[in-house]
Amino acid sequence: MISFLLTLKRMLSALWKAIKDKEFQVLFFLTTITLVSGTIFYHTVESWSVLDSLYFSVVTLTTVGFGDFSPQTDFGKIFTIIYLFTGVGLILGFINKLALHMGRSKRKPE
Repeated sequence: MISFLLTLKRMLSALWKAIKDKEFQVLFFLTTITLVSGTIFYHTVESWSVLDSLYFSVVTLTTVGFGDFSPQTDFGKIFTIIYLFTGVGLILGFINKLALHMGRSKRKPE
C-alpha cells in the first residue's frame, strides 16, 4: 500500500509539473475532448450508460480491449474504426508525455 501511495504521489507531482508545459496542455485538452466525444457517442448511439461509455472509450483508445462491450450498430462500428485511428496516437502521445514528466520528477536535481 505504501508503494502505491508513493507512486500515486509521484504521478500527481509529475502531472502538476506537466500542466505548465504547452505541449502537454494541448495533448491533455485533445485527449479530454476525444474521450468526452466517444462517451457521448456511445451513450447516444449504443444506449450505454455514461460510465460504460467512458469505460469503453478508455479501454478502446488504450488498446486494452477487454471485449466485455462492443458496438452493436453499424454506425457504432464505423465510428469505432475512425475513433481508433484518430485516438490511439493521441492517447499514446499523452501517456508518453506524462511518463516523461514522471521520469524527470524521479531524478534528483543536480
